[in-house]
Amino acid sequence: MPYLGEVCAVATAMCWTVSSLSFGIASRAVGGIATNQFRLWAALPVLALLVWWSSGEVWPTQAPMERIVLLALSGLAGLVLGDIGYFHALATIGPRLSSVVMATWPAMAAGIAALQGDLPNGWMVLGIALSMLGVALVLMRSREGSAWSPNLSPRQWWLGIGGALLGALGQAGGVVLARQGMAETADLPAGVSPLPATLVRMATGAVALQLLAIVQRRPLAMLIVLRHRAAFAGAMVGMVFGPVLGVWLSMTATHLAPLGIAATLMASSPLFMMPVARIAYGARVGWLGFVGTLVAVGGAALLLLTR
Repeated sequence: MPYLGEVCAVATAMCWTVSSLSFGIASRAVGGIATNQFRLWAALPVLALLVWWSSGEVWPTQAPMERIVLLALSGLAGLVLGDIGYFHALATIGPRLSSVVMATWPAMAAGIAALQGDLPNGWMVLGIALSMLGVALVLMRSREGSAWSPNLSPRQWWLGIGGALLGALGQAGGVVLARQGMAETADLPAGVSPLPATLVRMATGAVALQLLAIVQRRPLAMLIVLRHRAAFAGAMVGMVFGPVLGVWLSMTATHLAPLGIAATLMASSPLFMMPVARIAYGARVGWLGFVGTLVAVGGAALLLLTR
C-alpha cells in the first residue's frame, strides 16, 4: 500500500492523543507509577498473542542477540525512563501541556545524533530554535492557570515540566535505538518486524519497571488501579491506544517511512490534543498557546524533514 508508513505515523499521533488523555485521567487518580506499571503488564499478553497470531511464535527467536539488545535498550529509554517522567507530567500539568513539551523530542534526537558525530545543518538548527520558541510561548500562556490542575504550586508546575522533558528525552533515545534494532542489513535483509520489536520493548519495560517498584517497596502498586473505577477505565483505554496500537503503529511507521517524515507526523499529536483537551476538560488554549503549539510542531517538522 502506498504511503502506508505515513498513514501509520498519523494514526500514531491520533492514538497518542487518546492514550495521553486516558493515562492522564488514571495518573491523576492513582499516580503515575501505578498507572505505568499496570498498562505495561496489561499490554504484554495482548502483544504476545498478536505476535503469535502473526508469526507463529511468541518471541522473535530469529533475531540476532545484538538486535534484541538494541530493542531492549530502546524499551528502557522510552517506556521506563521516558514514561516515568511523562506520566508524572500527565498527572500534574495535564495532557495538552505535556504533549507540547514532548514535541521537543526531535530536537533531543538531533542532539543525540550530534554526540555521535552527525552535526546539525543550518536548517536543523532553525528547526530546533523554532521548536524551543514554540514551547516557550505555550509555557508563558500556561502560567496563567490550568483547567487540569488549577491549584498547582510553582514547584509542582516546574516538576511537571521537567517530567515532560524527561519523557521527550526517553522518546528520542527510544526511537533512535528502535530504528537501529529493526534496520534491514546484509546479514538480516528483512530486519526485525515492528510487532515483535514492540513486544521486546514492552517486555523489557515491564520487567525493569517491576524491579523499580520492588526497590521502592511497592511491588504491587498497580493493584490500586483495579480498585479505582475511573483509573481502571482510563488505564484500559490508554493501554489499547498507547502500548498496543500506538507503539505498534509507531514501529511500523519508522520501519516503512523515511525517519524524518514518520517522526514529523508522529510529533503532530499536540495539534490533535488542542480540540480534545478543550472538549474533555475545558482547557483554554488562547491565541498564544495556539501559535506556540503550531510553532513547536512546525519546528519539529523542519528539524526532522531536513535530516
